[in-house]
Amino acid sequence: MKKTVKRLLSLLVVAIIFLFLIKNLVGNWSKIPFDDLRFNIWFLVISFFALAAHFLSYSKSWQKTMCMLGSSISLTQSCWMISTTQIAKYLPGRIWYMVGRVYVGKKEKMSGKNLAVSMILETCLLIISSCIIFLFSVIMVGNYSFTNLSICLILLVIAIIILNPHILSRVVNFLLKILKKPNIKITVSYSQILKLSIYFFGLWIAQIIGFYFVINAIYPMPISKIFTLSAAYTLSWMTGFVVIFAPGGLGVREGMMTLLLSPILPAPLAIAISFIARIWITLFEIVIFFVGLLVKRLSNLKDNSQ
Repeated sequence: MKKTVKRLLSLLVVAIIFLFLIKNLVGNWSKIPFDDLRFNIWFLVISFFALAAHFLSYSKSWQKTMCMLGSSISLTQSCWMISTTQIAKYLPGRIWYMVGRVYVGKKEKMSGKNLAVSMILETCLLIISSCIIFLFSVIMVGNYSFTNLSICLILLVIAIIILNPHILSRVVNFLLKILKKPNIKITVSYSQILKLSIYFFGLWIAQIIGFYFVINAIYPMPISKIFTLSAAYTLSWMTGFVVIFAPGGLGVREGMMTLLLSPILPAPLAIAISFIARIWITLFEIVIFFVGLLVKRLSNLKDNSQ
């Protein structure tokens, strides 16, 4: 009963956020600069190529993580396992895509312990790398006081320090203790984590570049605004991630992105861009989901024929 009530409340909150955004979009429709709008199909194509680069970097990061933990997998395995489980993030909560990855990993005879540790490590590196890119972007934007700059630099250093496996283990186990989950031991070295971080920075950079081209496909945006877009994109993702009641950050991410894009875009266009960004990445995830299923099926047919 309690779970049902929580789910209904979460759906209600998401619906309210979307209704608020849609109401503002309709109410400010006349403020959209239609004369400046365009449609550049090539920029849209480039944006999807950027998402493909993001996905490959993501898949490579998990392949490397599993190898470092002692469970060697191929890049093909990593690609289809991620593509077929990532869609579960749109279910309520933040665990279903993790559960799905562990489930398919066990079906492939991988260590359950290594799978669990890899998912926790992946989540930590996703959050920390996004924080670092956000803070770096805020610094590069340049609109700050000395106090704000100092805070950003301190937080940037802290984020880099947390990557140390000894410190990261303590932070993770502290959070697991709060959640009443068993402790884990991160066995990878600091240098290995730094190497893994390159892939996570790569996947964020690819997504941000894709986001820039999505906007430019319909509205001219100078390259000088790339760090503003980077800060808006990463912070909206982090906000959507930590708010666990919203499946896949639905509504929450769009609301935050609208707020952060409003200083550089007309308000109704900022709302429209936040919706378009969601459709853009969801469409890509649906495509790779079916591609992943096809790859897995072809792999099974190949194994059966041998």
